Amino acid sequence: MSKHFFQAANEKLIAMSVLCVLSAASTGCVTQARTMSSLPCAAEIHANVTTAVTKLTAQAAADPSNNDTQLCLAYAFIAQKKFPAAIEATSRVLAVDKVNPLALRMRAFARYRLGVYQMAIDDASASLKFETSGEAYEIMGKCRLHMGDSAGAAEDFRIWANLDKSIEARCWMGSAQWTGGDQAGALKTWETAELVAPKDPEPFIWKAGFLFRADDKSGALEAAKRAVELAPDSPQTLGTLARVQSWSGDAKGAAETVARLAKTNPNAAAKLTEKLKTSVPAVKGA
Repeated sequence: MSKHFFQAANEKLIAMSVLCVLSAASTGCVTQARTMSSLPCAAEIHANVTTAVTKLTAQAAADPSNNDTQLCLAYAFIAQKKFPAAIEATSRVLAVDKVNPLALRMRAFARYRLGVYQMAIDDASASLKFETSGEAYEIMGKCRLHMGDSAGAAEDFRIWANLDKSIEARCWMGSAQWTGGDQAGALKTWETAELVAPKDPEPFIWKAGFLFRADDKSGALEAAKRAVELAPDSPQTLGTLARVQSWSGDAKGAAETVARLAKTNPNAAAKLTEKLKTSVPAVKGA
């Protein structure tokens, strides 16, 4: 699938797409939207976020009016899951550049992670006035889903999927439909994703979790096994299969799946063993 979050301590950040931006002075133009991963500090943050924060903090203190430094600092804080600090940094940018869409999206993401959903929606929506971005719809959809607006979330995810051609977006759209009571629509959405990306295990992973919650154990097991067929060594697919087996009472099968994972990723297998000690099934994305 197309990942939209920077991996930092197993948390995703959002990466933005290349989209059309309309300017007030012309009929239209095509440009590349600025993204967190396109910031000049991105590689440095990915390599060692602690060192990057120290350096960027000093640079920001020396030149507080440098917006790129503030955005880089916000990016680094997000990587550290220090979301209030990220909000402060992006707010400093917006104090002097109220129409900075990247700053708005970054602040929206930080607010989403803090559970301040309406404010996150407001920021993401404001960013769309200046730049079209699938990321903005992604943030809004996830916020609406948490707020109980499944229909609104499904529509946001639909737009995200259309803009970015994202399998992940289709999976989230299916989750919103299912949560809203449209199980048939959700299954159709995931099946469409399977057709669009036949080698991607992600739709099967999502389907497995929701089917099990609906007490369709055989359907969940079938979906989990199909995911493993597509990605035999993936901790995500093997973890999904082990969970379905464990939740279904197949302790032996779950143990065998964990052992299989241990051959290629002992650390992931150890974490999975701990997670399997809980008996409550958790749906991905919920």
